[in-house]
Amino acid sequence: MKIEPLNDLNLLRETGESARRLGFELYAVGGCARDWLLGFKSADIDFLCGAEPMALVDGVTRKFGGSFTNFKRFLTTRLFLADGRRLDFAVFRKESYSKPAALPVVSPAASASEDLIRRDFACNALAVSLLPASFGEVLDPYGGANDIKLGVLRILHKRSFLDDPTRIYRAARFVGRFGWKLGADTHRLALEALGGGLPAQLSRERLRNELLKLLSEKEPLPAFNLLKELDALKFFHEKFTFGPEAAAASGPVARLAVLSSALGQNGKDFIASLKLTRAMVREIMEE
Repeated sequence: MKIEPLNDLNLLRETGESARRLGFELYAVGGCARDWLLGFKSADIDFLCGAEPMALVDGVTRKFGGSFTNFKRFLTTRLFLADGRRLDFAVFRKESYSKPAALPVVSPAASASEDLIRRDFACNALAVSLLPASFGEVLDPYGGANDIKLGVLRILHKRSFLDDPTRIYRAARFVGRFGWKLGADTHRLALEALGGGLPAQLSRERLRNELLKLLSEKEPLPAFNLLKELDALKFFHEKFTFGPEAAAASGPVARLAVLSSALGQNGKDFIASLKLTRAMVREIMEE
């Protein structure tokens, strides 16, 4: 299967040509590939590199402007273009988890397919080649394109939610955004992870980040309805609810203000528990 990326075509082709000259594979991977298959432009682009990408990143920076930061622990480099757009570059990676809900230990992988198996869902385990000779060809070893066609969200292995319980909240976000449904095994394994209290083992910051992403969705109510069905909202707060009033507010700050108000005397403690920036807390209090 071959697709045409729906945004940043000049940047993608030039970066692919640079990778060819440097002698390694290069893909656009994950959410951008999924969005292009769905017919949408993608806000961010993740690059999957067959070798250490610093020479490539340096060339992109000189060509398009911006600055980058290297995260050696995770084998990634993040580039912010001059216009504020974010590009992430990573070598082929594999992950291991010392215990449920722990941050992963990352090490190099041997191939793009080995990298893709570690990802959250099959729909995100897609890679689009950027090399000139194969530009637009889709690498799909785990059937993600068919899941997208069927409107099904599916994890890639049985320990997925145990390794990273934030994937439960991410699953709800994608199901809500695209009008999909959870695959039967994925639904069952999410319930098992929640029944075992796995999200409680996440740091408060990681849970907060998932909540803010949910609250940033254009139409967040379907995602929160699924989380209510799964009994996953209690990990935000034991009395947490999300209804039409919060959904009608615009943006995460306004929605947090409605949620805080709905919690009554518990509202201030809830907001404090999220460890937000002082500026965001002030905005919430002023809503």
